[in-house]
Amino acid sequence: MSDQGVQTSTIGMRWARRMIIFAVLLLGLGAWATWDAFVVYPKRGQAFAEWAEWQYLLSLKDESRMDPGIMTRNAPVTDPKAELDRLRSDELARQRLSMAARYEWLRALSLVGQLEPEKTNYATVAPRQREEQLAQAWASRDKPAALRGYDIPSQYLMMIVGYGLGAYILVLLARVAVTKYRWNPSTKALTLPSGAAITPSDLAEVDKRKWDKFIVFLKIRPGVDRVGGTSVRVDTFRHGKVEEWILDMEREAFGPQENPSADGSADQAGAQSPPESPAGVSAT
Repeated sequence: MSDQGVQTSTIGMRWARRMIIFAVLLLGLGAWATWDAFVVYPKRGQAFAEWAEWQYLLSLKDESRMDPGIMTRNAPVTDPKAELDRLRSDELARQRLSMAARYEWLRALSLVGQLEPEKTNYATVAPRQREEQLAQAWASRDKPAALRGYDIPSQYLMMIVGYGLGAYILVLLARVAVTKYRWNPSTKALTLPSGAAITPSDLAEVDKRKWDKFIVFLKIRPGVDRVGGTSVRVDTFRHGKVEEWILDMEREAFGPQENPSADGSADQAGAQSPPESPAGVSAT
Protein backbone atom coordinates (compact mmCIF):
# COMPACT_ATOMS: atom_id res chain seq x y z
CA MET A 1 0.00 0.00 0.00
CA SER A 2 1.33 3.43 -0.91
CA ASP A 3 1.40 6.53 1.30
CA GLN A 4 -1.96 7.62 -0.13
CA GLY A 5 -3.55 4.31 0.80
CA VAL A 6 -3.89 3.14 -2.81
CA GLN A 7 -3.35 -0.60 -3.23
CA THR A 8 -1.83 -2.27 -6.28
CA SER A 9 -2.70 -5.70 -7.61
CA THR A 10 -0.17 -8.51 -7.68
CA ILE A 11 0.23 -11.42 -10.04
CA GLY A 12 -2.03 -14.30 -8.98
CA MET A 13 0.35 -16.69 -7.26
CA ARG A 14 -1.69 -19.86 -7.87
CA TRP A 15 -1.91 -18.98 -11.56
CA ALA A 16 1.77 -18.01 -11.71
CA ARG A 17 2.87 -21.29 -10.09
CA ARG A 18 0.78 -23.25 -12.56
CA MET A 19 2.20 -21.35 -15.51
CA ILE A 20 5.78 -21.74 -14.26
CA ILE A 21 5.28 -25.50 -14.00
CA PHE A 22 3.88 -25.59 -17.54
CA ALA A 23 6.79 -23.47 -18.82
CA VAL A 24 9.39 -25.70 -17.16
CA LEU A 25 7.78 -28.84 -18.57
CA LEU A 26 7.55 -27.37 -22.07
CA LEU A 27 11.10 -26.03 -22.07
CA GLY A 28 12.25 -29.39 -20.72
CA LEU A 29 10.45 -31.07 -23.61
CA GLY A 30 12.26 -28.76 -26.03
CA ALA A 31 15.63 -29.53 -24.42
CA TRP A 32 14.96 -33.27 -24.49
CA ALA A 33 13.96 -33.10 -28.16
CA THR A 34 17.11 -31.08 -28.92
CA TRP A 35 19.30 -33.73 -27.33
CA ASP A 36 17.54 -36.48 -29.28
CA ALA A 37 17.60 -34.55 -32.56
CA PHE A 38 21.27 -33.58 -32.46
CA VAL A 39 22.89 -36.32 -30.39
CA VAL A 40 20.90 -39.49 -29.72
CA TYR A 41 19.24 -40.11 -33.09
CA PRO A 42 22.21 -39.06 -35.27
CA LYS A 43 24.52 -41.30 -33.25
CA ARG A 44 22.12 -44.23 -33.61
CA GLY A 45 21.61 -43.51 -37.29
CA GLN A 46 25.33 -43.37 -37.97
CA ALA A 47 25.82 -46.67 -36.17
CA PHE A 48 23.10 -48.31 -38.27
CA ALA A 49 24.57 -46.85 -41.47
CA GLU A 50 27.94 -48.38 -40.58
CA TRP A 51 26.33 -51.72 -39.84
CA ALA A 52 24.38 -51.53 -43.13
CA GLU A 53 27.60 -50.79 -45.01
CA TRP A 54 29.11 -53.93 -43.52
CA GLN A 55 26.12 -55.95 -44.67
CA TYR A 56 26.47 -54.46 -48.15
CA LEU A 57 30.14 -55.37 -48.39
CA LEU A 58 29.42 -58.86 -47.02
CA SER A 59 26.85 -59.42 -49.75
CA LEU A 60 29.38 -58.36 -52.39
CA LYS A 61 31.97 -60.62 -50.76
CA ASP A 62 29.61 -63.56 -51.14
CA GLU A 63 29.05 -62.68 -54.81
CA SER A 64 32.83 -62.42 -55.35
CA ARG A 65 33.07 -66.19 -55.04
CA MET A 66 31.65 -66.35 -58.53
CA ASP A 67 33.16 -63.06 -59.70
CA PRO A 68 36.44 -62.22 -57.85
CA GLY A 69 36.55 -58.60 -59.07
CA ILE A 70 33.01 -57.62 -58.15
CA MET A 71 33.89 -55.86 -54.89
CA THR A 72 36.40 -53.58 -56.57
CA ARG A 73 34.04 -52.82 -59.46
CA ASN A 74 30.65 -52.61 -57.75
CA ALA A 75 31.26 -51.48 -54.20
CA PRO A 76 32.02 -47.77 -54.88
CA VAL A 77 29.07 -45.44 -55.38
CA THR A 78 30.23 -42.20 -56.97
CA ASP A 79 26.81 -40.46 -57.00
CA PRO A 80 24.99 -41.77 -53.93
CA LYS A 81 21.98 -39.44 -54.22
CA ALA A 82 21.23 -40.49 -57.79
CA GLU A 83 21.82 -44.13 -56.91
CA LEU A 84 19.46 -43.97 -53.94
CA ASP A 85 16.76 -42.46 -56.15
CA ARG A 86 17.29 -45.19 -58.72
CA LEU A 87 17.09 -48.02 -56.22
CA ARG A 88 14.07 -46.46 -54.48
CA SER A 89 12.10 -46.56 -57.72
CA ASP A 90 13.47 -49.87 -59.06
CA GLU A 91 12.03 -52.71 -57.00
CA LEU A 92 13.33 -55.27 -59.47
CA ALA A 93 16.92 -54.15 -58.89
CA ARG A 94 16.45 -54.46 -55.15
CA GLN A 95 15.59 -58.14 -55.50
CA ARG A 96 19.30 -58.75 -55.84
CA LEU A 97 20.75 -59.18 -52.34
CA SER A 98 23.68 -56.81 -52.82
CA MET A 99 21.44 -54.09 -54.32
CA ALA A 100 18.95 -54.39 -51.46
CA ALA A 101 21.84 -54.04 -49.01
CA ARG A 102 23.19 -51.06 -50.97
CA TYR A 103 19.76 -49.40 -50.78
CA GLU A 104 19.58 -49.85 -47.00
CA TRP A 105 23.08 -48.41 -46.60
CA LEU A 106 22.44 -45.36 -48.75
CA ARG A 107 19.07 -44.73 -47.15
CA ALA A 108 20.63 -44.92 -43.68
CA LEU A 109 23.24 -42.36 -44.70
CA SER A 110 20.55 -40.04 -46.09
CA LEU A 111 18.62 -40.06 -42.80
CA VAL A 112 21.63 -38.64 -40.94
CA GLY A 113 22.62 -36.18 -43.67
CA GLN A 114 25.75 -38.07 -44.76
CA LEU A 115 24.80 -39.15 -48.25
CA GLU A 116 27.97 -37.75 -49.83
CA PRO A 117 30.43 -39.29 -52.34
CA GLU A 118 33.32 -39.25 -49.86
CA LYS A 119 31.29 -41.63 -47.70
CA THR A 120 30.57 -44.07 -50.53
CA ASN A 121 33.28 -43.96 -53.21
CA TYR A 122 35.98 -45.89 -51.29
CA ALA A 123 38.63 -43.47 -52.52
CA THR A 124 40.76 -43.78 -49.37
CA VAL A 125 40.28 -47.43 -48.48
CA ALA A 126 39.74 -50.56 -50.60
CA PRO A 127 36.34 -52.25 -50.22
CA ARG A 128 37.90 -55.50 -48.94
CA GLN A 129 39.96 -53.62 -46.37
CA ARG A 130 36.90 -51.67 -45.29
CA GLU A 131 34.92 -54.90 -44.88
CA GLU A 132 37.66 -56.28 -42.62
CA GLN A 133 37.59 -53.11 -40.50
CA LEU A 134 33.83 -53.30 -40.13
CA ALA A 135 33.94 -57.01 -39.33
CA GLN A 136 36.29 -56.31 -36.43
CA ALA A 137 34.10 -53.47 -35.20
CA TRP A 138 30.76 -55.29 -35.45
CA ALA A 139 31.51 -58.97 -34.95
CA SER A 140 30.75 -58.76 -31.21
CA ARG A 141 28.14 -55.99 -31.32
CA ASP A 142 24.39 -56.19 -31.79
CA LYS A 143 22.63 -54.73 -34.78
CA PRO A 144 21.55 -51.15 -33.94
CA ALA A 145 17.96 -50.02 -34.48
CA ALA A 146 17.37 -48.33 -37.80
CA LEU A 147 16.08 -44.79 -37.88
CA ARG A 148 12.63 -44.17 -39.30
CA GLY A 149 12.16 -41.31 -41.70
CA TYR A 150 10.20 -39.25 -39.20
CA ASP A 151 12.42 -39.82 -36.13
CA ILE A 152 14.62 -36.73 -36.42
CA PRO A 153 11.98 -34.42 -38.02
CA SER A 154 9.56 -35.27 -35.21
CA GLN A 155 12.15 -34.08 -32.69
CA TYR A 156 12.43 -30.77 -34.55
CA LEU A 157 8.65 -30.42 -34.26
CA MET A 158 8.80 -31.16 -30.53
CA MET A 159 11.55 -28.54 -30.18
CA ILE A 160 9.33 -25.94 -31.86
CA VAL A 161 6.35 -26.84 -29.69
CA GLY A 162 8.31 -27.03 -26.44
CA TYR A 163 10.40 -23.90 -26.88
CA GLY A 164 7.61 -21.96 -28.58
CA LEU A 165 4.90 -22.59 -25.99
CA GLY A 166 7.40 -22.33 -23.14
CA ALA A 167 8.55 -18.93 -24.37
CA TYR A 168 4.94 -17.83 -24.88
CA ILE A 169 4.10 -18.66 -21.27
CA LEU A 170 7.15 -16.79 -19.98
CA VAL A 171 6.17 -13.74 -22.03
CA LEU A 172 2.60 -14.07 -20.75
CA LEU A 173 3.85 -14.20 -17.17
CA ALA A 174 5.86 -11.04 -17.74
CA ARG A 175 2.90 -9.25 -19.33
CA VAL A 176 0.57 -10.17 -16.48
CA ALA A 177 3.20 -9.16 -13.89
CA VAL A 178 3.41 -5.63 -15.30
CA THR A 179 -0.36 -5.28 -15.80
CA LYS A 180 -1.60 -3.50 -12.71
CA TYR A 181 -4.98 -2.64 -11.21
CA ARG A 182 -5.12 -0.03 -8.46
CA TRP A 183 -7.67 0.29 -5.68
CA ASN A 184 -8.51 3.23 -3.48
CA PRO A 185 -10.32 1.80 -0.45
CA SER A 186 -11.54 5.20 0.72
CA THR A 187 -13.40 6.00 -2.52
CA LYS A 188 -13.75 2.38 -3.68
CA ALA A 189 -12.38 3.41 -7.06
CA LEU A 190 -10.77 0.77 -9.24
CA THR A 191 -8.18 2.02 -11.73
CA LEU A 192 -7.84 -0.28 -14.73
CA PRO A 193 -4.51 -1.06 -16.47
CA SER A 194 -5.57 1.37 -19.21
CA GLY A 195 -5.67 4.18 -16.66
CA ALA A 196 -9.46 4.53 -16.63
CA ALA A 197 -10.99 4.66 -13.15
CA ILE A 198 -14.42 3.30 -12.21
CA THR A 199 -16.39 3.58 -8.99
CA PRO A 200 -19.39 1.59 -7.74
CA SER A 201 -21.78 4.23 -9.10
CA ASP A 202 -20.31 3.62 -12.59
CA LEU A 203 -21.37 -0.02 -12.61
CA ALA A 204 -24.46 -1.02 -14.56
CA GLU A 205 -23.93 -4.71 -13.86
CA VAL A 206 -21.34 -7.19 -12.59
CA ASP A 207 -21.67 -10.13 -15.00
CA LYS A 208 -20.58 -13.36 -13.25
CA ARG A 209 -21.63 -15.91 -15.85
CA LYS A 210 -17.99 -17.04 -16.07
CA TRP A 211 -17.31 -16.67 -12.37
CA ASP A 212 -16.43 -20.38 -12.12
CA LYS A 213 -13.53 -19.65 -14.48
CA PHE A 214 -12.48 -16.58 -12.49
CA ILE A 215 -13.69 -14.24 -15.24
CA VAL A 216 -15.98 -11.31 -14.51
CA PHE A 217 -17.34 -8.62 -16.84
CA LEU A 218 -17.93 -5.15 -15.46
CA LYS A 219 -20.63 -3.44 -17.51
CA ILE A 220 -20.10 0.30 -17.28
CA ARG A 221 -22.82 2.93 -17.47
CA PRO A 222 -22.74 5.28 -20.46
CA GLY A 223 -20.96 8.56 -19.94
CA VAL A 224 -18.09 7.23 -17.82
CA ASP A 225 -14.77 8.61 -19.02
CA ARG A 226 -12.97 6.30 -21.50
CA VAL A 227 -14.95 3.14 -20.68
CA GLY A 228 -18.58 4.30 -20.66
CA GLY A 229 -21.00 1.84 -22.30
CA THR A 230 -18.40 -0.94 -22.49
CA SER A 231 -17.96 -4.29 -20.79
CA VAL A 232 -14.58 -4.64 -19.05
CA ARG A 233 -13.26 -8.19 -18.79
CA VAL A 234 -11.25 -8.97 -15.64
CA ASP A 235 -9.36 -12.19 -14.95
CA THR A 236 -9.31 -12.48 -11.17
CA PHE A 237 -7.19 -15.64 -11.25
CA ARG A 238 -4.24 -13.94 -12.91
CA HIS A 239 -4.44 -10.74 -10.92
CA GLY A 240 -4.26 -11.05 -7.14
CA LYS A 241 -6.48 -8.92 -4.86
CA VAL A 242 -8.75 -7.81 -7.71
CA GLU A 243 -11.53 -10.28 -6.85
CA GLU A 244 -12.11 -8.85 -3.38
CA TRP A 245 -12.07 -5.30 -4.76
CA ILE A 246 -14.73 -6.13 -7.35
CA LEU A 247 -16.91 -7.81 -4.72
CA ASP A 248 -16.52 -4.75 -2.53
CA MET A 249 -17.60 -2.49 -5.41
CA GLU A 250 -20.55 -4.77 -6.15
CA ARG A 251 -21.78 -4.65 -2.56
CA GLU A 252 -21.41 -0.89 -2.54
CA ALA A 253 -23.31 -0.52 -5.82
CA PHE A 254 -26.05 -3.14 -5.45
CA GLY A 255 -26.06 -4.24 -1.85
CA PRO A 256 -25.33 -7.83 -0.68
CA GLN A 257 -25.35 -10.17 -3.67
CA GLU A 258 -25.49 -13.91 -4.30
CA ASN A 259 -22.51 -15.29 -6.19
CA PRO A 260 -23.24 -18.15 -8.57
CA SER A 261 -21.17 -21.22 -7.75
CA ALA A 262 -19.72 -23.62 -10.27
CA ASP A 263 -22.69 -25.99 -10.02
CA GLY A 264 -25.25 -23.22 -10.55
CA SER A 265 -26.35 -22.94 -6.91
CA ALA A 266 -26.09 -19.62 -5.06
CA ASP A 267 -23.64 -18.71 -2.28
CA GLN A 268 -23.74 -15.54 -0.27
CA ALA A 269 -21.27 -12.79 -1.28
CA GLY A 270 -17.97 -13.19 0.47
CA ALA A 271 -18.30 -17.00 0.60
CA GLN A 272 -15.50 -19.28 -0.48
CA SER A 273 -14.14 -18.48 -3.95
CA PRO A 274 -14.95 -20.91 -6.75
CA PRO A 275 -12.56 -23.77 -7.45
CA GLU A 276 -9.52 -23.23 -9.66
CA SER A 277 -10.14 -23.37 -13.35
CA PRO A 278 -7.75 -25.11 -15.74
CA ALA A 279 -8.30 -22.34 -18.26
CA GLY A 280 -5.24 -20.41 -17.20
CA VAL A 281 -3.49 -19.59 -20.46
CA SER A 282 -5.96 -17.47 -22.44
CA ALA A 283 -4.80 -14.07 -23.64
CA THR A 284 -4.68 -11.21 -21.11
